[in-house]
Amino acid sequence: MKLGASLPAYRTFAMEELQEATHNFDDSTLLGEGSHGQIYRGKLPDGTFVAIRGLEMRKRQSPQVYTHLLEQISKLRHSHLVSALGHCLECHPDDSGVSRVFLIHAIQVAMETIKYSLLTLGLAKGPPGRKLTWPQRIIAAIGVAKGIQFLHTGIVPGVKSNNLRIKNVLLDHDLHVKISSYNLPLLAESRGTMGTTVSSPAPKGSVQARY
Repeated sequence: MKLGASLPAYRTFAMEELQEATHNFDDSTLLGEGSHGQIYRGKLPDGTFVAIRGLEMRKRQSPQVYTHLLEQISKLRHSHLVSALGHCLECHPDDSGVSRVFLIHAIQVAMETIKYSLLTLGLAKGPPGRKLTWPQRIIAAIGVAKGIQFLHTGIVPGVKSNNLRIKNVLLDHDLHVKISSYNLPLLAESRGTMGTTVSSPAPKGSVQARY
């Protein structure tokens, strides 16, 4: 099976879809936020639960500028990556350029968001009975290596995971490893944030960077 083949086709979302999915970006759906934007939890009409990351654009550029970058992101699909389902561009009221880029990611286990946890929790701080065994740690390390190998194959030139952080290595309820935030550097230059640190949002409660 082709890697990522189980995911729906990548597509462009309408802002109205995201507003409906998040109850107009209600605070109750906010999972976390940081210097590069916010992450909201939403539900699409077909029942798919998603994490919606909103990236603030500091440069005013036309939507066409982002077309190539988003096309690259759409190709990054792998079983060990948190892959994007699509995107949405929000423009300034005067149409002078894009104000925010939204990336939509599937939550792999519907309604089980609490079962995603940081790999560090499984290694050192997990609750009783949830700390990873040595065989599980080896499997997790292999999963990370496979995700990194995919990013380095050149399917999308310039995408590397040299800035991989442990906080961006996630586990689902089956202890399947997924790497997140690897696609943010692609948008860094267009956002006007080159040279800044790209990482997951600051925690809100206990749901930091689970997507």
